[in-house]
Amino acid sequence: MIYTRLASAIYNDVVAGLRGYSSVPSLSLEQLEDDIIDERLKIIKEFTLNGIIPRKDLMLSIRCVKVDCQSLDRCCVTSDNDQPIAHFEIPQILVDYGIDSIDYIGATDMKLPFIWYTNVNTWNSHKYRKRGKKKPYVFIDVTPNGNNMYDGYIFNAPMIKQLTITAIFKDPRQLADYNCCNNEDIDNFSFVHNEIKRRLTEKKLRYYRQFAPSPVINDQVAR
Repeated sequence: MIYTRLASAIYNDVVAGLRGYSSVPSLSLEQLEDDIIDERLKIIKEFTLNGIIPRKDLMLSIRCVKVDCQSLDRCCVTSDNDQPIAHFEIPQILVDYGIDSIDYIGATDMKLPFIWYTNVNTWNSHKYRKRGKKKPYVFIDVTPNGNNMYDGYIFNAPMIKQLTITAIFKDPRQLADYNCCNNEDIDNFSFVHNEIKRRLTEKKLRYYRQFAPSPVINDQVAR
């Protein structure tokens, strides 16, 4: 995946930049990948506030989200009147963009977009809409479930078995859990990757140089 390669590149740059220092950084690639995701979210937030990041460059698609049946009540014991509903599970979405966080969610042929909600109040008021209240719609619960993913529930589309979603995800590594034609190698390349690499490399070098002992020149004369 792109973040594995990016972590390796940062690690190599940090090790090369610390050449000559007596201490070797105890830095793992897994830790670097976590730092990359954190830095990515920070950069997205910063550049969005400045209005200089293209939203489309952050979009990724999952075209094989399986639909099953689950209860809206996610407790171990459901209530007597709780009925199973068409349910799906997706990676966490970057909801800071509001309605622009999701570009498409619906049928896999991309011809039937669903109305979607992440707010409980607007979802509950769907039945009072004058138009479109009988069209398929989705409620996405933006609180992580036991798998650290988001639960979604589909209404007015009882026969659907799979769906497609194109959205801005918090951690693109979660897309690797979906077997959509080698989906783990898919990424939307943008300048964000170079910015992540530059910032993290500088931070790591600054940190390790600060705490590492300075190189000492051996000026002893051999006898």
